[in-house]
Amino acid sequence: MRFRVEPSPSGGYFVRAAGVDAPVSRHDTEEEAEAAAESYRRGVEGRREGELVTLADGREVLVRAVRSEDKPLFARGWERFGEESRYRRFMGAKRRLTTSELAFFTELDHVDHEAIGALDPESGAGLGVARYMRDADRPHAAEAAVSVIDAMQGRGLGRVLLTRLTYRAAQNGIRCFTASLLTSNHSMLRLFEKLGKVTVTGQYGAQTEIVVELPLSDSPTLELMLRSAATGHIARRP
Repeated sequence: MRFRVEPSPSGGYFVRAAGVDAPVSRHDTEEEAEAAAESYRRGVEGRREGELVTLADGREVLVRAVRSEDKPLFARGWERFGEESRYRRFMGAKRRLTTSELAFFTELDHVDHEAIGALDPESGAGLGVARYMRDADRPHAAEAAVSVIDAMQGRGLGRVLLTRLTYRAAQNGIRCFTASLLTSNHSMLRLFEKLGKVTVTGQYGAQTEIVVELPLSDSPTLELMLRSAATGHIARRP
């Protein structure tokens, strides 16, 4: 993936990735933009680290925590989401990600805001991500969401990502996930039901609000889920 730096019409400088319409990031000076572009190059071209997971259909994916230099992967991955997938994720029409949104999605503290991504081990392309954001008023709770590109949906990747996200959440003292879903998004609801007890807390038109109870960090259930997910399979809760 190639990167270039160019002036922003509103001042400062953009870093752009080849083949991506929207800029990856904006910087005050050209020097900062060049440094960011070099960071992105290293992130894309460097040695790929993470957990190699085999999905149920035999395909391998690389799973790891999201990094700040992953902005180009998010920008390019966005273009591999169909309109319906974008609508389900953001519950409304959305044409592109802004530089502020790319920063928010990738610059994480990995405690209050965590994201686990999946990449193609050969090309390095982003395939999906699961994230949580802790509720500042209820520190034991966090809002969770999962996104998988259209070509990888239905292969169990969402389950793999959400299980690992659950483990990180439990390590950081989070005991439940909250989520806002389209009422018609039955596949995502089933995905959350495999984690724990799901309670519907509100319905507003086409939107459903849920709470999902999570297993504790030392729970045998959570350990079983992780071991099963290592091969792309997650055991169903009785």
